[in-house]
Amino acid sequence: MDTVTRKSLIYRTGIGGAGAYAATHVVGCSHGCRFPCYAFLMMQRFGKVASYEEWCQPRLVANALQLAQKELPRLRGKARSVHLSFATDAFMYQQPEVSALTLQLMRLINSYDIPVHVLTKGAIPEEALQLSHANQFGITLVSVDEDFRARYEPGAAPYPERIAGLRRAHGLGFHCFVNMEPYPTPNVWQQDVLRVLEAIDFVDEIRLGQLNYNDVVKQYPGWKAFYRKTGAVARDWCTSHGIAYEGIAAADVRGASRTATDPEEKDLFSAPLHL
Repeated sequence: MDTVTRKSLIYRTGIGGAGAYAATHVVGCSHGCRFPCYAFLMMQRFGKVASYEEWCQPRLVANALQLAQKELPRLRGKARSVHLSFATDAFMYQQPEVSALTLQLMRLINSYDIPVHVLTKGAIPEEALQLSHANQFGITLVSVDEDFRARYEPGAAPYPERIAGLRRAHGLGFHCFVNMEPYPTPNVWQQDVLRVLEAIDFVDEIRLGQLNYNDVVKQYPGWKAFYRKTGAVARDWCTSHGIAYEGIAAADVRGASRTATDPEEKDLFSAPLHL
């Protein structure tokens, strides 16, 4: 796998409150999501990748471990968590070199008594479940229809495999969450949100978000009302199942724009993510 080098690795993030940090140890993602992927759009905008084809050929940050070893001592007692990652997938499906580097980083970060939060569309490896139980694991899941995955998440793990990995983590006592974002409007994909929710009824937290950066969404009549209704259904379902809920609620639909920042210096996102 090709590599790049970076001048820094771990940065403070505006997501997750005080003491929340993140790191990006891979450039690109072989999942090739077609929502479109916000991380790809920003990496292309800032000249980090030239094309979708280049984005789908991930490159490891060759000096990631060295940077982490240099930066982590300053974060002991200061960092509440480190998220891997807002701009790529830490357990990229069928990319063992990516997962291997992620596991090395997790062990190193945990050695400083700092928990790691991982969000993935891949399969959580068994090795990750042998690390600190302060770590948290999440998956992105916006459908349980494999035809949808094949069209919009072509390189990502099949939904049953994705869910099974999270279920194993939860069974071992890890805090587990699901990002249901970017959730599609019916003119993008027709489905029942309850089918998705019922597939993940074992998790601790669910975060629902709308599909942005896709003009098809606004072509659906009453798209804002659709998201308000879907958010209310998800919120009430989570309440009845004792699951924490974040995201779209009955009177809360975010606008479809975000402020772009350099992806090597700041967060790509200000809310639950499209990864």
